[in-house]
Amino acid sequence: MIKNLPLLISILIIGVNMSTVSMNGHLPAFFEWALPISSIILNVTAVIGLSLHVFVYKPMKQAEDNLNGTIK
Repeated sequence: MIKNLPLLISILIIGVNMSTVSMNGHLPAFFEWALPISSIILNVTAVIGLSLHVFVYKPMKQAEDNLNGTIK
């Protein structure tokens, strides 16, 4: 999961930038709808991945390390 952390952060940054561009510019009709939809998808994906990393992976890794320390 650590390998995916830079990917998730970059997806979040790209999603935020896409939403900023879609709100601040006069765009053609296709981009007026495509940018906000894709930015929502990217932001939701990144937030879910980052929250799984913080709330599931890290505590599991710490518990595993504690268990290995106890057994040895």
